Amino acid sequence: MRMLRFTIRELVLLVALVGMGLGWWVHVRRLESQRISLQRDLLMQADFVQQFVSVLTKLGCEIPPDSDPRCAVGGPYTRVFVPAELQRQTGCISFTLSGPRPELERTLDGEFQRFRKPQ
Repeated sequence: MRMLRFTIRELVLLVALVGMGLGWWVHVRRLESQRISLQRDLLMQADFVQQFVSVLTKLGCEIPPDSDPRCAVGGPYTRVFVPAELQRQTGCISFTLSGPRPELERTLDGEFQRFRKPQ
């Protein structure tokens, strides 16, 4: 039986290939971990916005679309109007949230539901 003989060049090439493969594998695992973490953060933020909107609507507040003439068009703000009953109690007619409207819309439209695991 004949023994296999490798040159130093072949061993260096083999070590380099194995090193590149392991490096790629570690990189992919890290990216997957970051994706899962980001997904978890987005879902938490979506839940927070959904709960916030739910509380506001239960209080009778109105969150009109940007096309409503009472809202400033073009700004990254969301206007929330307070019902008359709360206006008398708080003296607040409306308030403005300084968050991008598209993010609120994405949450309200249920875009993040597709990332949730079935329970």
